Amino acid sequence: MTMLLGRRGLLRAGLAATALPGLRGLAFAAPAAREVPLLILVSLRGGMDGLHFLSPADDRDFTELRIAPLRTAAEGERAGARLDASREVDFRLHPEAAPLATIWREGRMAIWPAAGVPLATRSHFEAQALMGWGQGRSGEAPPHGGWLAAWAEGLGSGAPVIALSGQDAAAAALVGGRRTLTVPTLAGGLEVPGGAFGEAMLQALHGQAAGPAAEAGRQALASLASLDRALPRDAAGHVLPYAPAAGVDYGPAAEFGRGLATVAQVAKLDPGLTAAAVDLGGWDTHDGQAGRFANRARVLAQGLAALDADLRDLPRRWTVLVASEFGRRLRANRSNGTDHGRAGVMFAFGGGGHRPFGLARQFGPWPGLSTEALEEGVDLRVATDYRDTFRQVVAELAPGGPVPFART
Repeated sequence: MTMLLGRRGLLRAGLAATALPGLRGLAFAAPAAREVPLLILVSLRGGMDGLHFLSPADDRDFTELRIAPLRTAAEGERAGARLDASREVDFRLHPEAAPLATIWREGRMAIWPAAGVPLATRSHFEAQALMGWGQGRSGEAPPHGGWLAAWAEGLGSGAPVIALSGQDAAAAALVGGRRTLTVPTLAGGLEVPGGAFGEAMLQALHGQAAGPAAEAGRQALASLASLDRALPRDAAGHVLPYAPAAGVDYGPAAEFGRGLATVAQVAKLDPGLTAAAVDLGGWDTHDGQAGRFANRARVLAQGLAALDADLRDLPRRWTVLVASEFGRRLRANRSNGTDHGRAGVMFAFGGGGHRPFGLARQFGPWPGLSTEALEEGVDLRVATDYRDTFRQVVAELAPGGPVPFART
């Protein structure tokens, strides 16, 4: 159950869940006494065309079978950023994603160019559900909630808010968290509907009641109050606007940037925040892909670059993990777009704390685009199970912590 908690559409994710017992495929280790790391999941909804975002620019099969407007080239006015990620292939990042190439060159990024769900599906709903739950195939017993919420719970932070969806709706991977809030912005504070009267009514409703809904309601109110108290205010009690690090501007990334700014703000206010998620849609490019894709790539790169700069001096480790439910087909369709495919690009980058990003410049396996290498003769084959990617990221971020997607 999800509960409306504010005039600005604040939602409480997984309000009916009082725990996450037995989440399928998640093994927990006893958390050690250490600083709390932060994992930020960015889900690219709609199936991002990984071959357009990160093109094998000198691959003959690619250049012969993919139309030029949907390729990132090695030369010309719109040449992509060279990554030098492979000795065999000249991989070029889309020109609008150039800020991300800087992070790669700094040695703070890992890329998996052909990752995806193991199930051969081209359904947005099915692939997104599998990734949110941390599953590998249809028919598995539905878990109690999202994998990221369970990972955050298992890491053992005692903070009132340990997970945050920085948007208007709960991120799938965070559904079910006991101390998870969905907050698109903190600009007006976190007052519940009806002000003091509304809060008193909710306290009366949940304060002495028994059962999972009442317990979750009490936790929600406590989480909101804790975060609201941490917000800086002026002499009149008005919440002060968030001031990111010098030179950081989330504005060009629009709504996506607003969500990332909220995550950064809470990360600085709450040293116990362990997980956060923000979605970016608009990647379902069946027609007119070139212009639409460039816009999305620009928003993504500008938002992530702003977040990277804003969190650069955070005194604890943080990692951003970026994934889409699937990629798109090698050949374009008749509408100058691409249809649902299989493997796509996933990447992660990080900083903060007192040690470097341990997956620096790691580049996942590349199956190639020859006829015999393609899946069903049309798609980039999945060479890396997304669960392996996610597992590597969390193991690097929190050694000895919860292990998601344990093989059974």
